Amino acid sequence: MKNNNKIIAANWKMNGSEELMKEFSQLTRAKRNDIIICPPFTFLDSAKTILPDFIKIGAQNCSEEEKGAFTGEISASMLQEKSVSHVLIGHSERRTLFNETDDIILKKVKTAIKSKLTPIVCIGETLSEKEANKTLQVLDSQINGSLAKIEPNEQVIVAYEPVWAIGTGLRPDENEIKETHLYIKTKLNQHFDTDIPILYGGSANSENCSQILSIDNVGGLLVGGASLKKHDFNAICNC
Repeated sequence: MKNNNKIIAANWKMNGSEELMKEFSQLTRAKRNDIIICPPFTFLDSAKTILPDFIKIGAQNCSEEEKGAFTGEISASMLQEKSVSHVLIGHSERRTLFNETDDIILKKVKTAIKSKLTPIVCIGETLSEKEANKTLQVLDSQINGSLAKIEPNEQVIVAYEPVWAIGTGLRPDENEIKETHLYIKTKLNQHFDTDIPILYGGSANSENCSQILSIDNVGGLLVGGASLKKHDFNAICNC
C-alpha cells in the first residue's frame, strides 16, 4: 500500500533561539505527516530535548570528510551521535555562496548515508536558467552529478527548490510544479529501486501548502521563512 503521508521539513537557516524552540514545543500533529526540523547546529541538543517526540531532527549541512583537520566543520557521524536523522545537502545557498559542486554534494551524500543519516538533497534552477528554458537540463545535470552514483537501494529524499522562488514570494504555477516533479520522478526511477520522495521548496506557506501538496508526485514541502512562525508552521504540518 502506498504511503500517503507527506514529509514537511523546516529549514531554519541561520535563525532561531531557545525561546523559539520553546514556542515550537507546542506544535501539534492532527495528520500523520512526517515532520523534520533542521535548526542551526547549536540548537541540535535542545531540539531533541524540547521539541515533541513526533518531530525528527535534521541538520542543515555536513562535511564531505569523515574526520580530520577541518576547522569549523561537522561530520555526519557527529550528527548521528546527536540523534540527528536527516541532513540537508546541496541547498542552493550552499551551492552559490559556498561554491559547493555536484562532486562535493555527492561526497556529502555518501558520507551521510554511511553514518545512517537520510540526506535531503536539494536541486533547482536559477532565474536566468529558467528564462533560458534550461530547467530540465539543470535538473538532469544535478541529479546525474550528485545522486546517480550512489547505490540504487539507498533511501534519500530530493527537494526541488527553484532558486528564483526561495524567499521571494514567487513560485512556479501548478502545471510547472507538476511537470517538473514528474520529470524528476522519472529520472530518479531510472536509477533507484525504492520510491524517492520529492519535496517542493520555494515560498511554500500556510496559504498555498494544501494546493502544492495536492499536485502529483509532490511528496512534501521544504519550508524556509514560514517555518520560523509557530502558527504558520503548525498549519503547514497539518495540511
